Amino acid sequence: MKKFFSCVVLTLCMLLGFGIDAVNAGALTESVSQNLKIQQWQGHNFTFMSLPDDKQAAGYSIFKVENASRGFQGDVSVRIPYNTHVGKQVVITEVVPFDAGYGLKEYMVYMNVTDTGEKLVGRSMRSQVNGLVLTADLKNARSQFLGKTIYSKSRDLPGLATADDAAPQPVAVGIGSPLVVLDVYPGIQVQAPIWLVVSSNGQKAVLAMNYSWTNMPQVFWNDRPAWKDDLFLDDPHKTFNWSSEMWKQIETASVTVGMLKEQVRLSWGEATDMEQDGFVWIYGDKKLTFNGDVLISIEAK
Repeated sequence: MKKFFSCVVLTLCMLLGFGIDAVNAGALTESVSQNLKIQQWQGHNFTFMSLPDDKQAAGYSIFKVENASRGFQGDVSVRIPYNTHVGKQVVITEVVPFDAGYGLKEYMVYMNVTDTGEKLVGRSMRSQVNGLVLTADLKNARSQFLGKTIYSKSRDLPGLATADDAAPQPVAVGIGSPLVVLDVYPGIQVQAPIWLVVSSNGQKAVLAMNYSWTNMPQVFWNDRPAWKDDLFLDDPHKTFNWSSEMWKQIETASVTVGMLKEQVRLSWGEATDMEQDGFVWIYGDKKLTFNGDVLISIEAK
């Protein structure tokens, strides 16, 4: 956990120096976010995300086309450098499927760096390419949330440190608490690729989120906007007609039969896996089964 907080500090220090300029400089050319399956990436712009501080020296697991065979065989020396690519954009030129075994398909993703023309290729894992975020998602998250008040779906968030504090403490915010969005950055987590820098009672914190489902395995996709899994636009204490007892259960991370999916999600967070078309949610050694939107059983896995 401390390593993650350190990543937050170091990455944001870097971004405050130069990374956000790429977001503000008019480079974000796509204006409509879509839920893009990897097969649909061709022609779309993506932005290099930040990497955790302990991964930056190794660079991105993406390679110049002429070095791809060495890179995919494990030669880390041919990875593209972090410092020269973070915040830059690429346009996807081709997505080529290949047999990954066990009846699964993965993809070779070819791309050109927009300002240099450099030709690169990455290989997907679970139909994701680590280190890339859909550029339209960054632009639209910034447009929708910057300067606005949103409401937390987490009890605490990673803190944002000052320069002399290398290990910030988490900021307790409470589920449903108001947060003011101060800025928007590319993050470090492939499945939560956008960082909202927020203020809560005078303390700064980071809310990692998705804008679309593009960076998530398809098993987690659903029919509502992806960002709704990470935040509320309105105060949930006012919009949901839930009892005070239910809110106490949520705040104490308690889950009981009869809860709605939204209540379970707020109490325990996102499931680590889903089965049976989303009617079974897995949390560690617990298996939760739903009938429609209602939790009907909690079993040991």
